Amino acid sequence: MGFGGVRTEPRIERELRDGTCAIRLFYDGKEVSGLWVHDLWVRIGEAYVRMGGIGGVHTEEPYRMRGFARRVMEESIEYMREAGFVLSALFGIPFFYERWGFVPALPEYRISLRLEAISDAKQKHEVVDYEEGYRGHVIEIYNANNRWRTCSCLRSMDTWKGFAQGTGFGVGSDVKVILGRDGSPSGYLSFDATLERTAVSEVGYTDIDVFETMVALIARRAEEREHKEIYLTMPPDHPFAIYLRRYGCIVTEQFTKSGGGMMRIIDVEGLFAKISPELSRRLRGSPLQSFSGMLSIETEIGEVGLEIDSGDVRVGEKGKAKLKLPQGKLTQLVVGYRDVMTIALEEDVSIPSEFLPLLEVLFPLGHPYIWWCDRF
Repeated sequence: MGFGGVRTEPRIERELRDGTCAIRLFYDGKEVSGLWVHDLWVRIGEAYVRMGGIGGVHTEEPYRMRGFARRVMEESIEYMREAGFVLSALFGIPFFYERWGFVPALPEYRISLRLEAISDAKQKHEVVDYEEGYRGHVIEIYNANNRWRTCSCLRSMDTWKGFAQGTGFGVGSDVKVILGRDGSPSGYLSFDATLERTAVSEVGYTDIDVFETMVALIARRAEEREHKEIYLTMPPDHPFAIYLRRYGCIVTEQFTKSGGGMMRIIDVEGLFAKISPELSRRLRGSPLQSFSGMLSIETEIGEVGLEIDSGDVRVGEKGKAKLKLPQGKLTQLVVGYRDVMTIALEEDVSIPSEFLPLLEVLFPLGHPYIWWCDRF
């Protein structure tokens, strides 16, 4: 409170540090609300795009319901526009973040196993605890495994914060490295560092020969903790997830109506400039590779023109044919969360029918995913 009992106006500050921008709102001389925007690069197919990961959204309880969270969210979006981000993502509560354009776009995947089904797996490799000396090897393995994984974060020696958590926020990790015949890392598993469950948040490999050793490690850990059931968090099309079918497993995919992993586009034209080489790659590998035409994609936050000519997709002049849809639904198309045919049924979407087959090729369904240790 200011002099004479007059309250001060809220004040917002930005602070850049170590690849993160803190957005802080001050009121009555103290910070009462804020969030962090993490500077990340994620994959859309083989393309890399800059994404702002929003985390730590908070408002002190006595200051809630005053619009402070709205102000810091709006400030974060403005910061991302100014800084050149093209996408943003967050992991949030239901029915709150839609007002800033965020929509569900990141499913959750879970694979459940019974200990009795995997107890006969044999360990065929030497296994050691993870240490910093293996950091470069693990990053290389991860990037190779996730070369095509839409929404997976690019990891580098300079920016990756390591195995910061297990299968949930606040859960530690216990990482095992599998060594090959030459003594170099051939794979790794990140377990939850808890006695309460046997859970795996991430696996990496150089050769599928290590898969049985991974299963043996999982079985031994479950036996030691007397857990009859095990679960892993990973997309169902991951090679290790497919390998686990031989043992019998239950695979679940969770799609939320609101909350959870949510995303939005910040810059439509900037996004398509980055992903046009990936769209070209998809088109060239399809029966429509000889397609030529012009298309405009129009949303409430901007419009982009696509020129398509014999397998080449590039940002260019806006065509007369227009795809009109909310940016949130375009986000879901771009990351493969939803398909063109069902989105085309919605009242706020208009798609020229002659472009539907092309859009199915450019925006195929997939399994977008951000691994747990990269979440924010």
